[in-house]
Amino acid sequence: MLQCRDVSRREDLLDRIRPKLACPSCKCGLDDAGDHIELVCRRCGLTARRDRGAYHFRALAPEAQKTDWLNGIKARVKHRAGRLYPIAMAALAPVYGDAGVKEFVATFGDDELVYDLGSGTNDHGERVVRVDGFPYERVNVVCNLAELPFADGSLDGVISQAVLEHVPDPVAHVAEMFRVLRPGGRLLCFVPFMQPFHASPYDYSRLTLPGLRHLFANFTVAETRVAGGPTSGLLWTLQEWLAMVGSLGSERVYRMLVPLMWALSPLKYLDALLIHHPAAHVIASGFAIEATKPAEA
Repeated sequence: MLQCRDVSRREDLLDRIRPKLACPSCKCGLDDAGDHIELVCRRCGLTARRDRGAYHFRALAPEAQKTDWLNGIKARVKHRAGRLYPIAMAALAPVYGDAGVKEFVATFGDDELVYDLGSGTNDHGERVVRVDGFPYERVNVVCNLAELPFADGSLDGVISQAVLEHVPDPVAHVAEMFRVLRPGGRLLCFVPFMQPFHASPYDYSRLTLPGLRHLFANFTVAETRVAGGPTSGLLWTLQEWLAMVGSLGSERVYRMLVPLMWALSPLKYLDALLIHHPAAHVIASGFAIEATKPAEA
């Protein structure tokens, strides 16, 4: 009975998403091919399908998750652990902080939806649409985040949590978020600053607090804040350093030592105090920004 209820809720959510969908290539509307399963672009002929509780557009290649050894392991765990993965990472990861997703979602009305771009296996409630490049369990829209399959100015809210560092062109990515948000629509974005390399499936960049504000210059910025503390910025780097020193130059030993260093992760809770220090931004692990698309846009 619970499973049937869950399937029904997912299908209802897809029905609410359907009017927002557009061709990711030419941004035209999509027509149903008669069976309400296949969607077709009337201009360029692109096709997508509605299947297993999700809309499936052009996704990222599964091989992309194997380009980095650690990300390959994490990808396998994500697919098997599903919703338990974020809980495990919250305990094992060396980062303490809160981007404020729960509070952000709570500011939207019952008739509004928030789209989590790059959701992975995260689940922030029934009003959040999960969008990802890989078909993880419970993802509602599978697509390439560089070409979102949503109409211009159609979304009420957007979440982008630890995604921008993994795209090759963050400026274009932010422009795409600007395009799909309606005038007055709001976003919450978390980006890393002092964090080691971590592919998912790739890793390209980091941002300072002024750099984050500059990246979102076309938005009306409501708030920027430290969302990953300075202890976290130090701790993750220390874990990697200890694994390298202890490996004595052996990559095989290094890979064995990295997960053992997670035993130091409880030190991150020192950030319960330090995250509020006025100089926390100097070596913060990451930052969050809340911003609004101007009404005249």
